[in-house]
Amino acid sequence: MRRNSYLIPRRTLLRGTGVSLALPVLDIMSPAISSAESTKDAPVRLCVLYKGCGVNPHSWDIVGGTETDFELSRILQPLSEVRDDILVVGNLDNQGSSDHMDAPGTFMSATKHKELNRYSFDQRVADRIGNETPIKSMQLTADNVWKQHPWLNILSYDNRNQPLRGQHDPQAVFDMMFKDTSRAGRQNELLSVLDGVKEASSSLTRKVSARDKRVLEQYFDSIRDVENGIEQARQNSRAVDLDTKLSNIDPSLKVGNLGERIKAMLDLITLAFWTDSTRVVSCMLANTNSRSHYDFMGVDAEFHYVSHHVRNRKVLPAYDKINIWHTGQLRYLIERMKSISDGNTTLFDNSLILWGSGIKHGDYHSLTDLPLVVAGGGGGQVELGRHVRYPRAQPYGNLLLTLMNIMRSDATGIGDSTGQLPGITEKANFEPANPDDGSWKIVKSGDDSLTAKGLLRISIESEDVEFYQLRLSDKSDLEIRIPFMNNHKLRFDRCVGKVVTVTGKYKVDGEKKTIVALTKAELEQP
Repeated sequence: MRRNSYLIPRRTLLRGTGVSLALPVLDIMSPAISSAESTKDAPVRLCVLYKGCGVNPHSWDIVGGTETDFELSRILQPLSEVRDDILVVGNLDNQGSSDHMDAPGTFMSATKHKELNRYSFDQRVADRIGNETPIKSMQLTADNVWKQHPWLNILSYDNRNQPLRGQHDPQAVFDMMFKDTSRAGRQNELLSVLDGVKEASSSLTRKVSARDKRVLEQYFDSIRDVENGIEQARQNSRAVDLDTKLSNIDPSLKVGNLGERIKAMLDLITLAFWTDSTRVVSCMLANTNSRSHYDFMGVDAEFHYVSHHVRNRKVLPAYDKINIWHTGQLRYLIERMKSISDGNTTLFDNSLILWGSGIKHGDYHSLTDLPLVVAGGGGGQVELGRHVRYPRAQPYGNLLLTLMNIMRSDATGIGDSTGQLPGITEKANFEPANPDDGSWKIVKSGDDSLTAKGLLRISIESEDVEFYQLRLSDKSDLEIRIPFMNNHKLRFDRCVGKVVTVTGKYKVDGEKKTIVALTKAELEQP
């Protein structure tokens, strides 16, 4: 028998009638390939997750701490269990006109909407590495499709600056990856794609090692889970024409449980990367004018409506709740990828994920200090477990350029970039913005008035939007609960994240002091 005759190529497909099933990396595959994919030379996959509608800055911003020792903000709390697997980046500014139209395209290209060069960074990467996989790149959208403003629905643009519309049907994405579309009749007869390759999978299972059998069992179980999730999402969908509010949405899209559709898309991304079907994916989780209702998670309101919280502060708890849910979906993807072996590491270690929004402030549509999280090891190239806030605003294009080069694109620029961004592949080592010099304390306390100095923060536990905390040097917090007009007249919101000396009336509950009315608030001068 010829030596190593039992080995199979990396691109082996399990074939059946109307079905071609790609495989994850196995020991039985060519040693050279399996060895390369289990080391730092393993292919790196790029995933871009876009969440429109911005954030409430006070609920997003991380206040105080150092690059590696920090407290996650309220919106970022779902990521606490994977804190060592993320890099929160702050003070990156994009260019544009601060409107819905600009946000998605500028997020992907660092180029204004009306400028001709919309060639997005994911497609620049795909044009460099896309010929190495069966599918060059995938564009997905989980949210509804807005007809009146088509630019809102598009993330990716090709090298001719033409928009690449995202696929919104999880089943169509699944079929593109695993089924032969020329045999649609047979596909509909199959209860599962696994039924179509049952004979081939049984034959392979008899040849592989015990370790490979475990990988295949996990892989086949994941495919079943995705199929079940797609079917569940379809059963819970409702036709667009049942809701008059959705008349401006593409009628070809079924609008149902957005949560189930997003989960299905994230599972499909994981499968696509695991099987090396593609190495570049962009996914619109929520567009910047999202009309989807989040009643499946207890918020019976449109995401876009609650994002305008300055004019209607009563919606702020719902706005935060939706954004918190979205960061929870990022955690789901991280945990899913970490559970999958990819050679000697994990799929997460060999992936690069950019999660964020094209605007910062949901009501003002600001394109400065974008809310961004980088995750995935990038094949060992990304230093995770950090919060990097740049002392001076940097072009957002510099981050895109850095990510492109992690993906081997050898790019020299994109949009308004001026160079690669430091602090992504290595520690930034910036000086803390508000170092504690030991003077943060209650300076003076009388019968009904006190003066205190400290770092002002917003509570991350309470939905009370007027609940502030003054962090003192002994790590205790002095609560500040003041009326809205008191806050407004002193412009107290501007002090959040900064060292401030406050004077005001207080009340005592046991041994706890709480400021209930402010007479003065003075920022510390740099």
